[in-house]
Amino acid sequence: MIKKFTLLSVLIPLSLPALPAASQTPYQQVLELAPASDFSIPQPAVTAAPPAQPAREAAQEKLRLFDYRKDDVLSVKRNTPKVHKKYSVESIDLLLNDPLRQKGEYSQEYFYYRTTQPGPRPTVVIYTPFSGTKTIDAWTAVKFAQRGYNAIIVVPTESLTDQARPLDRTDDLLIRECIAGRMAIDLLETLPEVNKDRIYATGISMGGIRTALFFGVEPRVKRASEIVGGGDLPGIIADTQFSMLKKVRDARMQIEGLPTIEDFRTYMHRVMAVDPLDFGGLREPEDLLMFLGNGDVFVPDAYQKKLYDAFSRPQEGRYPAVVRSAKGHLITAAAIEKQVAASFDFFEGAAAGR
Repeated sequence: MIKKFTLLSVLIPLSLPALPAASQTPYQQVLELAPASDFSIPQPAVTAAPPAQPAREAAQEKLRLFDYRKDDVLSVKRNTPKVHKKYSVESIDLLLNDPLRQKGEYSQEYFYYRTTQPGPRPTVVIYTPFSGTKTIDAWTAVKFAQRGYNAIIVVPTESLTDQARPLDRTDDLLIRECIAGRMAIDLLETLPEVNKDRIYATGISMGGIRTALFFGVEPRVKRASEIVGGGDLPGIIADTQFSMLKKVRDARMQIEGLPTIEDFRTYMHRVMAVDPLDFGGLREPEDLLMFLGNGDVFVPDAYQKKLYDAFSRPQEGRYPAVVRSAKGHLITAAAIEKQVAASFDFFEGAAAGR
């Protein structure tokens, strides 16, 4: 569907508004400045009080869950690159000893897009959406490479559609993917064409959720842009209307004896040790760019706002940057060129001290 929207140019305008000084929060201001949605979609009420955001010390303690050893990387294989006019692309395979010490050895793959512009160049780490590595990630990498950035896509090693995975193993999946991003930076720092002081991250949908978590955990990522992602993963999974995720959720609820959505929500909040919300307080709000999709039923608006709030410092008047869309999840996710352009400007602003 994303490809269809893109080919038909069914894209919405996205803009980075200049927020006026007012008594409203920037989030409220950007809602008013954004174009109104021309349709109404029911959103979850989210009436239950969410778990308290951990204090900085608690967040620092949770960072230990993402530790790994350098010798967990058993081998690195770089494959023959395919050369294009403005970039080359190659696959890189790491043979890993499971850093969580659960499943032995496995292979972690990356797709590395190297710009032809002379280095060292900025580099962006790209996380994939729910469906895994697809055309949308390659397009994102190509657009960055054409603008003079290197880009590396973190290929998932586990499928989110795996109905055999217990719900309390969701954390393991997210932690491994975050460690895979950290290992990608380890690799990038050895390459002469990479400016190790200008590492960024981006992702769409589930890739936005992964990106927000990775950004919170990994201080070497200077800035990040997350696109229609969110925080409070148990709530997102409970309230999503995305059929593939609902199918997995409902199957696991039946297997694990959770009769209602509220039972599922309560259980997931109890067993999940990490969430993107946990680490917002460890980063500077101004270093995160959020693309918000109004009327979103895949990652409902309420959970996008939760992520915004987690990275905000209202007592200091400091908030993430926002790009506002009026067209929900899929069409917002389809506007790749506009997203890359806004993300590029945001990353370049970091280099210019803005």
